[in-house]
Amino acid sequence: MLPNYSFSRAAAAVLLFSAAALSACDDTTEVATPERVVGQKFSGDTLKSPLKGTIPGRDKPYYMVGDVTVNDGDTLWLQPGVKIIVVGNPKSPSTFGQATNNPTFFINGVLLSVGTKEQPVTITIPDNLKGDPTAVQDVASDPAFKGYWGGINGDGASLIALKWTNLGYVGGPYGANAPTGYAAGDPKYGVSMLAKKANAQFVLEDSYLHGSVDDFIRVQSAKFSVMRNRFEKTGKGGGEAVNVKAGCTGDIAYNVFVGGATNGVKVASVAGSAVQTNVNTYNNTFFNCGYRQTKSGRGGSINYEVQAKGLVYNNLIANCRFGLRMRSDDTPDLANIKYNNQFYYANTADQAAQFNAATAGSLTTDQNADTRGAVQANNPRFQSVDLATASGTTAAPSALIQTSNFLKAADNLRLQTGSPALGKGRTDFQALNTVSSFNVPGIFQPTITAPGADAGAYLGNGTGNQQ
Repeated sequence: MLPNYSFSRAAAAVLLFSAAALSACDDTTEVATPERVVGQKFSGDTLKSPLKGTIPGRDKPYYMVGDVTVNDGDTLWLQPGVKIIVVGNPKSPSTFGQATNNPTFFINGVLLSVGTKEQPVTITIPDNLKGDPTAVQDVASDPAFKGYWGGINGDGASLIALKWTNLGYVGGPYGANAPTGYAAGDPKYGVSMLAKKANAQFVLEDSYLHGSVDDFIRVQSAKFSVMRNRFEKTGKGGGEAVNVKAGCTGDIAYNVFVGGATNGVKVASVAGSAVQTNVNTYNNTFFNCGYRQTKSGRGGSINYEVQAKGLVYNNLIANCRFGLRMRSDDTPDLANIKYNNQFYYANTADQAAQFNAATAGSLTTDQNADTRGAVQANNPRFQSVDLATASGTTAAPSALIQTSNFLKAADNLRLQTGSPALGKGRTDFQALNTVSSFNVPGIFQPTITAPGADAGAYLGNGTGNQQ
C-alpha cells in the first residue's frame, strides 16, 4: 500500500462505478466492466489549471495552451490512449518555445500517466512543427532540440508514475520568474523531480523519451525506478538522458540510450549527505552516445561521481565516445561500487581506446568479466543497425555521428541468435527496488525486471525492453 503521506486524499478519491445490462434475448444478466476513475472525469478539450481527476482516453486529442498545475494533495490520472498536444498560447504562436510561452506541468501532488503498449499516453507538439522525425538532421535546426514546451516539473510531487508514455520536444527555457533552484534562460528538463517532499517516489517504465535540450530525466532526494524505456536525441550540446543527483536510491535497468549528447546515465551524490546516492545500473544498451558534449573528457555512456555508490553490470556499450567512467576529479565511493560484465563494441580505434573510459580523469579499471577487444571485434550482432558510422575522433567527433541519434524504422537492437553478448550477464545480485511501496491498487504498481543473463536491454528469451 502507499504511504499515508502521499495518497491519503488521492486514495479517497478513487471511485468505482459499475452498471448492469439485462439481455433482451434471454435471462442472462451481463455485468459491464467496472469503470475506475480518480475524482471527476475531465470532459473538455483544453487543459486548464489547476487540474485533477481523470483524463480518459479518446480518439481526439486534448490541448495544452499554458502551464497546468496539480495541487498538493490532488491526483491527475492520464488513462490509456490520452493524447495531449502542446500548442502554447494560441494568441502568440510565433513565441511558442520561448520563455513566455512553453507550457509546463507543475506537479505538487500525484501524477499517474499509465498507458499500454497498444494505447500509450502521448504528450507532444503539433505534427507540422516536427519536420521529418525520420530524417537525419543538423543539430542546430533539428526540431527535437528546439525546446517547444517545458515538460513535467515534479519537484513538489509526492508520487509520479509514467508507464507506456511518449514524451517529446521538451526543454523550453525558464523565464524571469523561474522557481527556486532554476535561473531565467535555463532549459527545463523533460521530467524533473528535485524532491521537496520526504519519501518522494518516481517511476518511469516502458516509455519513449525523444528530444530534449538538456537532461531528459533529473531526480534528486527521491526513491526511483527507471526500467525498460527508450531514449533518443537527449541533449542538444550537453545533458544526460537520466541524471541522478544527491539523496537518490533506485534502479536504472533495461533501457536503450541512442545518440545522447553526453551520458545515458549519470549518478552523483554529495559528501556527508543524509542519504547517500545508491543506484544499480544494469542491463542497459548504449549506442552512439557522447558525441555532442563539448567539454573535454566528458560524454559517453555511464558516469559515476561525487561519492555515489551502486552496482554496474551487464551493460552493452556500442560505438560510444567513452565507456563506463568513474571520475577522478569528483570521485565516487569506489569502496562501495562494484562493476563488471560490460560488453563493448567499437567501430574505430578511437572508440576502442576508450573502453572503460581509459582517459585522463577516469579511475575505471578493466574487470575480468568485461567483453572488450580490438576494433570491430565482438560484434554484438544486433538484429539490424549500422555499426559502421564514421565517428571521427574522441576530441573531434564527426557531424555524422552527432546526428546518428535515433533508431530508423528498420533498426533493431535486439540480439540475433548466436550473438556473443548472450550469456555475458550475471544474475547473482538483486535490484534495489526502493519503490516497492508504490502501489495504486487497480491502476499502477511498479514492475521490476531482475538482472538478466545476457548483456544489454534485450534478453535472448524475449524479456527485458519491449520498445
